[in-house]
Amino acid sequence: MRHDRRSPKKHRSGLLPFLVLVTAFVGVAFLVASPSTSHPGVQPSLIEDAFYGRIVNVHFRSETTGAVKADTNCKPVENGLTNCIGIITAADGTELRFNYSHDMSRQPCLTPGDRVTIMTLDDGTVKVVRG
Repeated sequence: MRHDRRSPKKHRSGLLPFLVLVTAFVGVAFLVASPSTSHPGVQPSLIEDAFYGRIVNVHFRSETTGAVKADTNCKPVENGLTNCIGIITAADGTELRFNYSHDMSRQPCLTPGDRVTIMTLDDGTVKVVRG
């Protein structure tokens, strides 16, 4: 009787699919982690630093720019918000008194010297954007 003494075959049938799977996973991870280059030079958008309220001293129904002169009368109100009156000098020299509420833990008050854009929204609310 003759015994074949062949070395046992190593089963590598699962190695190729495993390598393909690992390569695919690394490729997807690289694409997800890489910044987009489709628009070079475009900065990612930042969250808009906007306040919502109303102008209380004059009739305001337009859009303008201005500078914050002061932020006064800040008092705590409901739901952890603070209500303030921002005094803003508009581009045409008009003094605007902007009554608004905000969460001071997430968004600091308007500061004297801040440049702002002031606009009236469709519902009559005034939006003041800092920056």
